Amino acid sequence: MIPVPKRFSLIKEAFEFPEKGKIFASSHIFNLANLLKETLLKDGKHYSITTYNTEKANIKLLIDPNVIVNSQGYRIKILGSKISLIASSQQGLFYAIQSMRQLIRQYNYRLPSMIIEDEPDFANRGFMLDISRDRIPTIDTLKWLIDILAELKYNQFQLYTEHTFAYENHEQIWKEYSPLTAEEILELDKYCKERFIELVPNQNSFGHLSKWLKYDRYKHLAECPDGFITPWGEKYGPFSLSPAVPESIEFMENLFDELLPNFTSKKINIGGDETFDLGLGRSKQLCEELGKGKVYLNFLLSIYNIVRKHGKTMMFWGDIIKNYPELVDHLPDDVVSLIWGYEKDHPFQNECRLFAEKGVTFYVCPGTSTWNSFTGRINNAIENIQNAIVNGKKYNAAGFLLTDWGDNGHHQHIPFSIIGISYAASLGWNISGKPSVNDLLKDIDLHILKTDKPVSQYIYSLGNLYKYSSIEVPNASPYFLSLLFPERVSKSKRIFLVKENEIEKAINDAQEIIEQLSTIKSNHQEKLIDQIINDAKLAILGMKMLLFIKKYSDISNIPDEEWKLFTKEFKETVKEFEKIWNIVNRQGGLKQSVEKLTRIIRARK
Repeated sequence: MIPVPKRFSLIKEAFEFPEKGKIFASSHIFNLANLLKETLLKDGKHYSITTYNTEKANIKLLIDPNVIVNSQGYRIKILGSKISLIASSQQGLFYAIQSMRQLIRQYNYRLPSMIIEDEPDFANRGFMLDISRDRIPTIDTLKWLIDILAELKYNQFQLYTEHTFAYENHEQIWKEYSPLTAEEILELDKYCKERFIELVPNQNSFGHLSKWLKYDRYKHLAECPDGFITPWGEKYGPFSLSPAVPESIEFMENLFDELLPNFTSKKINIGGDETFDLGLGRSKQLCEELGKGKVYLNFLLSIYNIVRKHGKTMMFWGDIIKNYPELVDHLPDDVVSLIWGYEKDHPFQNECRLFAEKGVTFYVCPGTSTWNSFTGRINNAIENIQNAIVNGKKYNAAGFLLTDWGDNGHHQHIPFSIIGISYAASLGWNISGKPSVNDLLKDIDLHILKTDKPVSQYIYSLGNLYKYSSIEVPNASPYFLSLLFPERVSKSKRIFLVKENEIEKAINDAQEIIEQLSTIKSNHQEKLIDQIINDAKLAILGMKMLLFIKKYSDISNIPDEEWKLFTKEFKETVKEFEKIWNIVNRQGGLKQSVEKLTRIIRARK
């Protein structure tokens, strides 16, 4: 099961579902009884719901906070010819039903008698999907994802937004991106709420606003309107709002006035991360007078005041304020700091300790390690998630927020995030019930992908291709960088560490997996398999480019005949990418994503 229940005991008897039966439930939980009824009906079991005569009911649904104390906890009793599900709240009962659905799948309606007692380790269990790096899923895709999150007992969902909400008076910003509208947010909010998931608004409000600030209408708000040199030496920007410009706060206040009424959540993630250009432009003098940390904090507090007017609790990324431990004390008591880091050895212990000792409420925020990779870095994701959640539990984090970013065009398809999503769900609910990788993959196939084929094992194997290169780079896979940024790889001295035979083996392994996947397509799996195969092909192309760079130093030196064969394969794979995109995602953003992906073709010319 995902997640594994806290406590369960098996009894020798078995309970076999009769073809017809009754579900007892009081009228105020009819919706939950109906959810269970529909689950049974899909497999030809005809059950009716009754509010009368519990003794004749095969299944009883009960809510009693005096019996089950934890507000999200539940108990399942399967004894003799009866099943009872009891919880402290409707939310807990919903989770009990999710567990029942998994038991039914696992045992095919002949369930061993058992008693399960369960509740989460983390009260807040969130997932955040980036919708601002070109890829915005369709509403159907988002609902499919929400259903997965619900089964895994997540209770928060965020859509990372920079410019992809259809603000009424700002069409210039989003017109090429098929943004989410207010009506669609309302629809998703309702869909989430029915599944006991809180759709938390997420609008970056300080840095990461290049999509706005590049236009003349907004440039007066920018810290560096003409751009700046990043810490890694590249020209970039404009990027952040300037705290030295009073209109910056007015601008954010207007956006929040329009955005926030669409959400029933009492939280908002205002971002505030990676303000690399702070103090390099319009706020330079202010930073020299007050200190960069104080200027950052003052702007954050201004946003906090806006959020409080809307009756919301402010969540923000903690990567900047942690650099000024003396200022952490000045944070309001009613904010939530989001501690993020995406490598397996990220210092979560030190950072959790900092915020815990300062009395600041915080979440731990690991990642799926899928971005900048095509097929992910699965082992890194597993270790990163475990590191975050173990230390979050140790220092009493209020929750976790698993992040799924889309840097440089969001070329990874969503199936490669499923293992990370499932693993975080397991650990975040029951940290002592950590599953083995093999058990996790089997459960993902059964409960999430709903297949009797080892699809998740193929995803896992493809997700570890990055380990073949003999080079580990943070936040990316070498073969991804080779395909999108070959000039960077050419200049790196580490290219000489690449072992050709290891890369060739990885290519062969990936091609074998593609062949295996091609044989197991079926009507309900075709879309899923196509996405996996497409990213596997892109990974192979990246590995081939890595070999080219090792052999020829620069792509301009690749012989014309070899380049011609490579580009033919590459263009065919990009066409498949575009076809899949238009099935799973909105049209807007595709052009920008493909431009990033095909940059190597233009670079060769």
